[in-house]
Amino acid sequence: MQLRTTFSRAARTRRGIAGLLVGAAAVGLGVYAAFAGAPAQAGSVPAPGLAVSLSAVPRLDSIAAGFARVNGDARPRWTDAVVTTHAKALDSATPGDTERTGNTAVVYLITMAGHFTGYGASVPPGARLPTGTYLSVVINARTFAIMDWGLSGSAPRVSPASLGPVRYLHP
Repeated sequence: MQLRTTFSRAARTRRGIAGLLVGAAAVGLGVYAAFAGAPAQAGSVPAPGLAVSLSAVPRLDSIAAGFARVNGDARPRWTDAVVTTHAKALDSATPGDTERTGNTAVVYLITMAGHFTGYGASVPPGARLPTGTYLSVVINARTFAIMDWGLSGSAPRVSPASLGPVRYLHP
């Protein structure tokens, strides 16, 4: 009888200790969650130098198709996209355009080849609209808002392929 009581007390003690440990872990996780905020989801924020994620492709296809159509060529010969920083995208899309130094905002750079007219360009009264065979669009990677665009008669001096892996789009 004495042995049975001893094991019973030990079992209750082990259960009590386990309960305390589980409770302490739960409280610790609660405190961590309160201070850490929501965890980042894999693939939710692109990084310069990495490939454009498949989840971003449909939105980029749509943006590219709309931008090409608005600028006179609904069926460009090819369209590609790369993830980079805003500063590097400007070097490719709009050479000579500057932003504040060290602009490291992550963007998608879309480049298209076709026959374009810059219908959205700001030109002086009486001036002709710009035309070109290369159209580049810089898109904020978090919001998918168009930040900048450029139109040129020659290939970009800074090749999008030099900025990271290129993903071909089908707008």
